[in-house]
Amino acid sequence: KAATDALTEEQLLAEAKDIAVEQQNRLIARLRLAEVKQEEGEAITAFETRLRPVARLGKFKKTCTRPGCGEEVDYTEEVVMDNLIRGLKEEEIKTKVMALEDTACTMKAVLKLVQAEEL
Repeated sequence: KAATDALTEEQLLAEAKDIAVEQQNRLIARLRLAEVKQEEGEAITAFETRLRPVARLGKFKKTCTRPGCGEEVDYTEEVVMDNLIRGLKEEEIKTKVMALEDTACTMKAVLKLVQAEEL
């Protein structure tokens, strides 16, 4: 509280604007991520590479709320994999990926399967 007492109204408005802009940028990145699709002839590794920076801007992190924990949990990898699967160009390949057992559905396994199908 003492730190905010020393700020002028103008400084407080600037701080609030910075927070709002950061929040908006995060939301814009998340919306853009959902729109990224694999291009015709684009290798799965190139598609994954295009997804990652957009996902990072989405700041997919949460702080654990368990009493005494407070650890920051980053779930960007899961979001990238979900969007990679959702954005696959070929429905047949997407169907094969969706048939993977839940425990076997890792980014490595998905990439390996799609790469094999692309050959």
